[in-house]
Amino acid sequence: MNEVFEKIENERIIPVIKISDLNKAVPLMKALVDGGLNIAEITFRTKEAASAIKCIREAFPHVLVGAGTVINSQMALQAKEAGAQFLVSPGFNPATVRWAKENRLPLVPGVATATEIEMALMENFEVLKFFPAEIMGGVKMLKAFKGPFPDVKFIPTGGITQENKASYLAEKNVLAVGGTWMVKENLIQKSRWDEITYLTKASLS
Repeated sequence: MNEVFEKIENERIIPVIKISDLNKAVPLMKALVDGGLNIAEITFRTKEAASAIKCIREAFPHVLVGAGTVINSQMALQAKEAGAQFLVSPGFNPATVRWAKENRLPLVPGVATATEIEMALMENFEVLKFFPAEIMGGVKMLKAFKGPFPDVKFIPTGGITQENKASYLAEKNVLAVGGTWMVKENLIQKSRWDEITYLTKASLS
């Protein structure tokens, strides 16, 4: 398995973060690190995403930083130039897949169906994002995928919470889960770093 994916498996939980204020990026990451997580997925849902990745990489060299919601090769390039160590996409875009392979940057493409998983296997992907997890059947769907796709590992994202994360992580075909419950927008906007640290610690217990 790729070294990046080994680190993700060790962390088990990926905070999926939307940064609207660049000044919040470093203190937010510190709150997560203080809580025990050394990984972050910064989503490209705001114009500050690339700058946030760069700031976090510089402030926390040991933290694994990925770029999320990467829906085209232009975003992928921005993420790479900012220092992203892996990419996550909501769907399976052949152009993004091709770019990631050519640039040797680990990509976790999103899938929701058996057909999409087969497409990913044809491109030799071993780790896939299952999205949106809860809407698409959650743990029951992951159990169903085990039979036809025994070697695929999933990172379920979408609807994962503190209350249901354990049921996902108990599945052998789950590498890690992605979620926002410890990094909700209102907590970030109000700089409630102590609460984020508390929620992060709780998520690891």
